[in-house]
Amino acid sequence: MAGRARLPLDATYDILIRDADGRHLELESFQDLDAARRRLPGLAAQYPGTKVTLWNRHTRDILAETDGY
Repeated sequence: MAGRARLPLDATYDILIRDADGRHLELESFQDLDAARRRLPGLAAQYPGTKVTLWNRHTRDILAETDGY
């Protein structure tokens, strides 16, 4: 079903946060970019003050990022 988080193996896009050590922690993964972009603000609201990043796991390009530390 489009717009739902998928298993990491078939996903292209990840929404991540960084932990205190600077490591990326995967919050959700998506195959559909539009679904990931729609989900980003909701996840950012759950982690106020934390940088939440949407990236392409194949190219490692950052596609969107919220303000935060």
